[in-house]
Amino acid sequence: MNFLCAFLLFLATDLFAQSDTTTVEEMVKKRQDPVSGLRSVFLQEVLLPVADGTASSFSIQPVWPFKLGENLKLITYTIIPFQKIPPLEPGLTKESGMGNILFNGYFSPTHTPGRFRWGVGPAIQIPTRTNPALGSNKVAMGPSALLYYSGDKLSGGVVLQNYWSLGGTGVNEVNSFSMQYIAYYNLPNGWFLESNSTIVANWLQESDKWLIPIGGGPGKMFKMGGLFYCAAVQWFYNAATPAYVGDWEGVFQLQVIF
Repeated sequence: MNFLCAFLLFLATDLFAQSDTTTVEEMVKKRQDPVSGLRSVFLQEVLLPVADGTASSFSIQPVWPFKLGENLKLITYTIIPFQKIPPLEPGLTKESGMGNILFNGYFSPTHTPGRFRWGVGPAIQIPTRTNPALGSNKVAMGPSALLYYSGDKLSGGVVLQNYWSLGGTGVNEVNSFSMQYIAYYNLPNGWFLESNSTIVANWLQESDKWLIPIGGGPGKMFKMGGLFYCAAVQWFYNAATPAYVGDWEGVFQLQVIF
């Protein structure tokens, strides 16, 4: 954590003196485009009722672009989670620790005519979990693809991926599908409404495979100290859930844009 704070401070100091004439409204549009190439870090907290308690997942999500040629770039999204899970049954204890890191990489054209954006690449789950209750101990990987429409006020898209474990049985076997849906409606002065969540299916379960959240919430882009920030709060109703999981979900997010 200390290293992360020092890294963010270094970037903030480096960029503070640079003149940036980008307006808040322009940055809102760039931030919403998943392959725009912005360098940023998300700090996200997710609350979810599990069994008789509430599970939480705090994640650090750096987003970093790499130029690969005249008309090709790689946009990397990395999710580093720290999780807490309440006891699933009487007599058990709560579990906490670092979860498995999920790396997503999207190869995308640097210049795309029209309003549609796209990207394809790998999704790789790295077994960094510090507690067996927090995930598989096997590497898992698979394909990922995104399609996004950038409108004037209304924008949206979808991210699809499925990954499988390289070996493993029982709780360490992975065959997971996810579909992230993205929708934004932009308002004046950097405000916007969004619905941004992920539908998940565990193909290894015989029943209760799906988690389907429906909802959204407000967000605000603002500039402070030479950097742009974006804060958002969303609330979801879970229309379908696995066993032990409740019918709501809260997401709190702060993004620092370099």
